[in-house]
Amino acid sequence: MKQLLMALLAMTLPYWLPASAPSSAGNDAELYSRMSHSLIDRIPDDPSAVYFTPDRFGIATDGSRDVSDALQEALSLARRNEQGCGILFVPEGTYLLTKTIYIPACVRLIGCGARRPEFVLADHAPGFSEVTPETERGKYVFWFIGGDYRTDRGSGPSSNSPRVGDAGSGTFYSSIINVDIRIGKGNPNAVGIRAHFAQHCSISSVTIHAGSGRAGIIDAGNHLTDVAVFGGDYGLDTGKSSPGWPIMLVNTWFEGQRKAAIRTAEGGITAVRCHIRNVPVGVQIREGSTDRLFMEDCIFEKISGTGVELSDAANAATQVNLRNIQCEIVPLFARETASSYVVRGISDRYRLNMLTHGLDQEDMTAAPSVVRRSDLEPLRSLSPLSTADTPFLPDAGTWVNIRDLGARGDAFSDDTEVFEKAVELYDNIYIPQGWYVVRRPLVLKERTCLIGLHPGTTLLLTLGGNPVFSGFGAPQPQVTTPPGGKNIVTGLFFNADAYNYRAVNVKWMAGEESYLYDVKFSGHDKDRFVFNGQHASNPLEMPMETGPETADLMFRAWDNQHWSLWVTDGGGGTFRDIWTANEYSSAGLYVSHTSTPGRIYGMSLEHHLRAEAIFRSVSGWKIYAMQCEEEADGTDVQQVDLSDCRDLVFANLYAYRVSRMTKGYPSAIRTWNCRDIEWLGLHNYAHARIKFTSDASVLDMASGREARRWELARLYLRGDETPLYRTGEGLVKLAGGFEFADGLTCDSRGNVYFCENRLRRIYRYSADGVLSSVADFPWNPVALASDGQDRLLVVTKYIAQPGYNNDDSRNERRPLFGWRGSGGLWGFTYVPKVFLFDPARSEAGFEALPQVQMDEYPSPERVLYPANRSMGYAGLYDGVPDRTAFVADDGRTLIPVSEDLFRCSSLVQALPGKDLYSIDEYHQRVIRNRVSPQGRLEAGTVFAEGGDRGIVTDSVGNVYVTDGDVSVYRPDGSLLKTISFPERPTSLAVTDGCLFITTVHTLWRMKL
Repeated sequence: MKQLLMALLAMTLPYWLPASAPSSAGNDAELYSRMSHSLIDRIPDDPSAVYFTPDRFGIATDGSRDVSDALQEALSLARRNEQGCGILFVPEGTYLLTKTIYIPACVRLIGCGARRPEFVLADHAPGFSEVTPETERGKYVFWFIGGDYRTDRGSGPSSNSPRVGDAGSGTFYSSIINVDIRIGKGNPNAVGIRAHFAQHCSISSVTIHAGSGRAGIIDAGNHLTDVAVFGGDYGLDTGKSSPGWPIMLVNTWFEGQRKAAIRTAEGGITAVRCHIRNVPVGVQIREGSTDRLFMEDCIFEKISGTGVELSDAANAATQVNLRNIQCEIVPLFARETASSYVVRGISDRYRLNMLTHGLDQEDMTAAPSVVRRSDLEPLRSLSPLSTADTPFLPDAGTWVNIRDLGARGDAFSDDTEVFEKAVELYDNIYIPQGWYVVRRPLVLKERTCLIGLHPGTTLLLTLGGNPVFSGFGAPQPQVTTPPGGKNIVTGLFFNADAYNYRAVNVKWMAGEESYLYDVKFSGHDKDRFVFNGQHASNPLEMPMETGPETADLMFRAWDNQHWSLWVTDGGGGTFRDIWTANEYSSAGLYVSHTSTPGRIYGMSLEHHLRAEAIFRSVSGWKIYAMQCEEEADGTDVQQVDLSDCRDLVFANLYAYRVSRMTKGYPSAIRTWNCRDIEWLGLHNYAHARIKFTSDASVLDMASGREARRWELARLYLRGDETPLYRTGEGLVKLAGGFEFADGLTCDSRGNVYFCENRLRRIYRYSADGVLSSVADFPWNPVALASDGQDRLLVVTKYIAQPGYNNDDSRNERRPLFGWRGSGGLWGFTYVPKVFLFDPARSEAGFEALPQVQMDEYPSPERVLYPANRSMGYAGLYDGVPDRTAFVADDGRTLIPVSEDLFRCSSLVQALPGKDLYSIDEYHQRVIRNRVSPQGRLEAGTVFAEGGDRGIVTDSVGNVYVTDGDVSVYRPDGSLLKTISFPERPTSLAVTDGCLFITTVHTLWRMKL
């Protein structure tokens, strides 16, 4: 009762908390006003939605009664409808909470009304003050989870406790939109929102008064827009988003935090228009962490300590770029915690025009170098931040509901004529959840707005085999915007099915004031949900049982349509929070022939077979937080292709290839006749097996130049670079024409061995200069070594035979045939295996090595470790010993078992009492470990910055490291020289006074 009275008092008296109360809009009124604007000013009508109203849930909307249980029930109802996704509409009001609210996957909580609804955590709410192992990072008011909310109903201490799993990389469409959150007094461990979700999940139009709580938001997901946090220790405290994509912040405000407005560790924060005010630290990169931080058009105001706390610029994973940051009373703008480097303010008011902190490549001919560069100028006054490129939705009172006009949205009925008449008569067309079949192209008028609120459940569907979209011919869009239009299209899923070869989802010719956001493009998700108890499948298709034939038909449909989103003929405007992932389309994004300004704020492009994004004859665009992902079927995808483009900026571009890739690709980005292209934060990587990422980050076809570093804080393409790398240093090409050569090793007789992983071949270059193929086993070779008898040891990546476990014992729960596991091969686990054979007669001497306890072999002669290690391998830094190893039958050679063994490109030999050099491939630096008498690695130290796959030491202690070319370091860690190659080196070996090098397609030798 005391808590309820306190809550009532809080609503009737001014709510004042010194750490959270904003003083005023100050000199940034436009951005500040967005933080209280109600995005949807009245409740939309949607028969599939759930409405959180007193008549349905028996609640009070004046904050007088706790609504926690009712709100949880309402969210669960929105999740449990037959679509598996849904919307909970919350009307204007004040809602008292006393416990954590779990937002299930695919559910959107959307506030409505002239004023946003406000959720108030009661003063001294149970569990929100103490810190426990479960609430070490805070106890959350709203927690986005990965599935549904369930409750155990057994006996014992766990009875009736929530069963939840955190949101993850497979959590899509979840959002909290147009609400405010207020944390009451006496809740020091409270956090407003935990949001560790993935694509098309967002926090939008939300203000959090964190007060004396811990933080506003913990572990953000992909997208935050029009978000403000007042008070708390932190406004936003985040690590990586769950899939590892950059986190896009647009129009955000942080004020009154006690420690830092933003704290991040590898969050990939990409912030445009962020106002930070009255805090000790603006942005803090956590101590010991790296990050890819980009900020543009921001204001820092009254920062008592440091504007930005930077991490080590020498680490390749540190990529910090700041542009046009206005500052008022910020005496110390930046400091690097790893050194004495600082950037001091030059007056009470000044502008930071630019700051670049990390590995910089001035042009395609320059060698990358670590820079700490900034440029400041004094200001007479601060200029407010313009948010014109992200307009609000039109007033909900002007929306016309497509259902009221006769649309069915049941995935079977033809709604084409209804949509055509609506476009002819109305500007603002609201589309409730449903699957709307539209059989003819829909051409919008100049101010037509299509408004959906859930892209997971609101589809415009063109069924396969439609004559208008089928067959051989020019692109035929489902939806077209007019030249120069001022259209807004939001909250929709565009689906052109599998077999409509001419289809384009959207042709966008609208102008600079247009806005496309919160939109999904795909063609393969339509069997995910059911309507009226029936699967939403194409009635034109004959029923067919699932089997090899249907799988083949679906696969044949891939890469046979035109592009999903086509921006052309002067099209431009703003494109925000777009997810385009359609195997049927030839590319997710195609921008052509336009100089109209365009801005992309967060775009996920995935799973195409030849290209993700194509820009042709485009100028004046800015692309923020674009992410590309390639699945195993997309081994030949050119992720970004630029032709005849000028003046483009890419900020925090992530180019990702999954661990299941079986071969590399020449480049993540390819350019043709382009000039003045700038990348500010470029991350070219494979999460688990960096061996098969794209060989070059950027390949310029005009000059043949490559930017080979996989991590760059900044790269600039001038467009007039002179041609190609030239080799010197007495390099001799020995053999070429390989698909992907690596795994180099040598034996005691001077023979050199290397392999091709995907093609499963092993080669020998003999001491007398003869190249031969020595093995062709059905296992993928990863890395090679020789034992004490010059037999060849081969590390391979092994997937258990169906019906068996990884240790080759029979799994009786799984049949030999017919079991695929969840997601096909995703149902299997990769493990390393090692085999041995005599290269003189490989087929007769195959032997699988046993796995033993390392303690059984206290004095090995040689221990072989991966040359390139994953970021998760603790032993590299901490000296945590491996427990088991493969042992050769000589009893003297061990290969310790580690999670990253099957991922390496070569092995390095550890000799007791000596130093071992290997590469931390994620952070791209060389680590030196002392080797114990038992062959274990002791705690490591950083030897040099740089490195990706291969490393070897010569007889005088010089260390050779692959990092796009080959860098040579003296024993003290100083750089001796760099050896250039016409293609990326992959592995190294030294024997008989010669350095052997495999590049992607070639074997080389250099005299030492």
